[in-house]
Amino acid sequence: MSSMRITQAVGLGGANMLADVKAVQTALNKLLDQIPPTKTLVVDGRLGTRPESSKTVAAIKVFQSKVVGMQRPDGKIDVNGRSHRKINEQLTKKAAVAAVPISGSLKVTLKSQIERYEGRVPHMYLDTKGFVTVGVGHLLKDAAAAKQIAFIVRETGQPASAKQIEEEFNLIKSRFFGEDYVARDFKAFTKLQLTETVMNAQVDHHIKTFEKELKSIYGSAEFSAFPNKVKLALFDMIFNLGMTKLKNTFPKFNKHIKAGDYKKAALESSRKDIASERNAYVYNLLVNEK
Repeated sequence: MSSMRITQAVGLGGANMLADVKAVQTALNKLLDQIPPTKTLVVDGRLGTRPESSKTVAAIKVFQSKVVGMQRPDGKIDVNGRSHRKINEQLTKKAAVAAVPISGSLKVTLKSQIERYEGRVPHMYLDTKGFVTVGVGHLLKDAAAAKQIAFIVRETGQPASAKQIEEEFNLIKSRFFGEDYVARDFKAFTKLQLTETVMNAQVDHHIKTFEKELKSIYGSAEFSAFPNKVKLALFDMIFNLGMTKLKNTFPKFNKHIKAGDYKKAALESSRKDIASERNAYVYNLLVNEK
């Protein structure tokens, strides 16, 4: 939502058409960070029998006071009036910020940390749970997925055939795995590998995908406004857990992140089956962020 459209005035003395009120409620919910202590409004298109006592009108007045700069907020948004224009101005700014992808020094740091904990392995190997993996933590769910990757033959540098890729996938899949085995233990059983260019492209794709998923969980503008340390922590969480597990099995963590209480989120960030160092990394990013 980069602009709010209403057909008639909303608020005290307004026509308060259902669709118009919903549009205002939705817009104000997008701008909650600018109108504290306003809480999320129910988007029901209603102001009640006493509009002067409604939470929506109260939010309009707070917006008019804090953002528009009105000395005497009237609790009414006229079509293309001062308050309407200011709401759209702020929505446009938020949309512009949300559209900017992770880049610059933050992306460099993010790549470095992903590789630190996921490794950077050009050949296929089994992770500790027995999943065939390659590159920077890139899981291959089956031979068909492996054949979509541009492997080369290590000795010749020539592109590997689909048959070669499938055979190597099946060979690695049949090997022993567990905590006692590390990625380099599988190199002796491989003849294929990825180029640096392919691995870099995989990392960029993962970052782009996970950024989109994080924005779907926390809100596009909201995620973009998070401090960099919080973004780094969230990327590590989603890279390790996946979107579904992060969204559905860490309710307290997500609640605290959305509320901006990063210290409490840190206490709920611990994950099972990963190195304590990695849990500590995320914990420290969050607990030290104001």
